[in-house]
Amino acid sequence: MKNHKSVFTSEGVIRHKFLLIICCQVALMLCWGPKILAAETLGVPELYKTIEGAKTYIVEHQNRNGGWALLPESQSEVDATALAIWALVDSGWGTGSTVIRMGVAYLRHAQRENGSWNNNTGHTAFALIALSKAQTDPASRFKGLQWISKAQHPSGGWPPQERGTTNILYTAIVMAALKTLRFDVNFEPASKGADWLAERISGDGGWVLQRGRPDDVFLTAWVLQGLSTVYNIDAQIAWVKQMQNKDGGFGRHKGTASDAEVTAAAIMALAAGNDLFNTRRVAINYLTRVRQPNGSFVSNTPWELTEPASNLQSTCFVLIAIHAKTDDEISME
Repeated sequence: MKNHKSVFTSEGVIRHKFLLIICCQVALMLCWGPKILAAETLGVPELYKTIEGAKTYIVEHQNRNGGWALLPESQSEVDATALAIWALVDSGWGTGSTVIRMGVAYLRHAQRENGSWNNNTGHTAFALIALSKAQTDPASRFKGLQWISKAQHPSGGWPPQERGTTNILYTAIVMAALKTLRFDVNFEPASKGADWLAERISGDGGWVLQRGRPDDVFLTAWVLQGLSTVYNIDAQIAWVKQMQNKDGGFGRHKGTASDAEVTAAAIMALAAGNDLFNTRRVAINYLTRVRQPNGSFVSNTPWELTEPASNLQSTCFVLIAIHAKTDDEISME
């Protein structure tokens, strides 16, 4: 069932709303401070080891220029850097630390004059989340948001690159970013994006990139994070639950082997759908069992990989997923 929404089109209104949201975010962060999962304080050793191991892996693989790469000893990349900042801050890393500030400086210098990062909607969305989490660079964030708004197709979807063909995954990522930035149904790009995604649901209840392919759990999980801004997604959350494997993890398609990053995406979708923690806990337990000795996680989900490998992207998403909270959990803090 769709929520009621109104449309704001004035740039002045967008600017006012954006600056108001920044102020609210800063106030909330000052009140909450760094948080540690309740499970850690209750002495759950495997979860604690998983969190600390992932944090250590991320910090140890920061490059000298402040950025991060998908694979160790590679050149820094915008998306990897943004995800690292997001994951560390969500897990309690101080926003004023050298690690975070070096990462922020890398993102600041990588932003293009037009406001985007690499003219890529996904990279720009992740960079906006990272700078918001780090409580910094409001002017850069506003420029990035303006570019995101301009890159949206009249149909409501977003392409990977400006003026490209609309893409379900990139639209879902942008929508998830808008939700993280606290933009809701009253923000026209979010409303249009949600409508565009909702229209592309498959007959089986999930989403696919290509017709004729089985429903994609990873893609659906990202779509649901974005849709939750505007739509009631209870039925789709029930669909995701049905895809859970006996080991607690999720595979890309029903019946396929569990994968760390796919499982992380499913956990994030469950949190976005205000699902009870029990289902997420089972999935998180799966993640604690598949962590690598160095704290990283193996997946072949990143498109750059030709075979499963430890990588920063999957490790960051696992850390983000473990700390993901429902709206109800956030309101109770």
